[in-house]
Amino acid sequence: MAKHLQKGRISKYADFADTFSNSSEIDTDSSYSDDENLPFIKPDNKYSSYKSITSTGSIDRQGSISSSIFTLVSTMIGGGLLSLPFAFEQGGFLMASFSLIFVLIASTYGGFLIINSKKYCNGKVRNIEDVAYYAFGKLGKIGVQILLIIVLYLCSVAYFILIVDQMEPIITLASHGTAGIWNKKVVLLAFVFAVVFPISLFSNLSALKHTSILSVLCGILLCCCVTYRSLKNQVGGPVDKPSNPVKWHPDSLRQTLTCISITELTFSCHFNILPMHSELQHQTRRNKRIILFSAMGLTYLMNFIVSFFGYFQFRRFTDQDITRNYASDDYVVTVGRAALCVLLVLSYPLLIVPCRATLNKIFWHPNEPTPQCLLKISNPTLTGPNKIVWFIESLILVGTSFLLAYLVPQVNMVWGFVGSVGCTFLIYIIPPAFYLRVRRHPLKPDVKKVSAICLLIVGVLLLVAGLYQSIMNIISPLPELRPEDRVLPDSFNRTNLFGFNNNV
Repeated sequence: MAKHLQKGRISKYADFADTFSNSSEIDTDSSYSDDENLPFIKPDNKYSSYKSITSTGSIDRQGSISSSIFTLVSTMIGGGLLSLPFAFEQGGFLMASFSLIFVLIASTYGGFLIINSKKYCNGKVRNIEDVAYYAFGKLGKIGVQILLIIVLYLCSVAYFILIVDQMEPIITLASHGTAGIWNKKVVLLAFVFAVVFPISLFSNLSALKHTSILSVLCGILLCCCVTYRSLKNQVGGPVDKPSNPVKWHPDSLRQTLTCISITELTFSCHFNILPMHSELQHQTRRNKRIILFSAMGLTYLMNFIVSFFGYFQFRRFTDQDITRNYASDDYVVTVGRAALCVLLVLSYPLLIVPCRATLNKIFWHPNEPTPQCLLKISNPTLTGPNKIVWFIESLILVGTSFLLAYLVPQVNMVWGFVGSVGCTFLIYIIPPAFYLRVRRHPLKPDVKKVSAICLLIVGVLLLVAGLYQSIMNIISPLPELRPEDRVLPDSFNRTNLFGFNNNV
């Protein structure tokens, strides 16, 4: 977890606002006065400084603009990137492109709402859970914690499935097609379980602090592999090819909702925005804009490259995991598969450990006495469970994710719930709900209030529709591609984008 710095806040926003009667809203929107390195003015005209201010007047923050951008990009780039071409196959190129841009705009705006909500909270705000407590009390904080647990846990299930998807062709290639029992799903899952469970027992993940670097590098490598193979195959041929034309729009509401839920996966970073913001050296409006716009823009660029070239090459044969569309003896893609496999294995504890820690925070509170019923299973400091309970928690989390990964036939079922429920809350519902709750609004509705309300309404509608779509995917799963349909024959792609045959 990122190191959260504690800082002072103005006791009452109303009193502070009275000193600026000419301003309709106190915002961190000026070029210099919003720099939170400066002391705050209390209502009694005395200066309130941070404990971490040094003699030179600077605050002990280490975050730079570039490191903050990198942190957010590495948070958004993950396993969901592999399913984006499938979102284009479901929604069609036009609908999926619009959905990707819409989610980009909504996610960026939601990020600004989260940061702006923080400044209206009295006291020390370290993360989104603290904002939830200030806005909606203890129940609001527990609700956000439960949401975080669900999202992290379901992502761990999806990672199990994706790791197996990467391992199958590698083992097939290494064994020259004679892997036998070693290529069975249950055997591969058991092997992954044996690897990830021990490192999921750690309480300190400092050894995996460079995993975010691998995440971005693997995302870039995947972009290069997909782009290279697509260009080598003339981007799938002409867009109106009779045997495999480009799909421009969805054929049903279900395909539209599937497309939206997948595109939401790769723009969700809102739990990391406040820790990142707390570590930023100069918290000005300009820096916030640079960080959010740059991080979202770079993520969108990577998402669109993989989606465009992956979908245009395979079109109606695009799989839910784009790497499954390539032959097992494709050495270029095999390098990418191996890198992704290592990344997903190392990233798995980064899902389980915060999930377990958040679960424990619901029962153990550092500033409150431990309930009598938890004393026997608490550690000596009464800040969490003892080692036995810690082990059992880890075994249940990893073991049940292993079981679900074996029982769930499609990764889209998992991503559907994560996108339609978890990401919808994170992008569309939580940011405007917090902002509308903690901000002191003017008597007449302004643009900020109206736009936040609109985002909240869109989020509620998408949540209801997304839940319907996710349930339908369980009752009636999307049709699975046959193995022979995933990898197109060479002759299928030998016409270029303008229709000329390269064999003539």
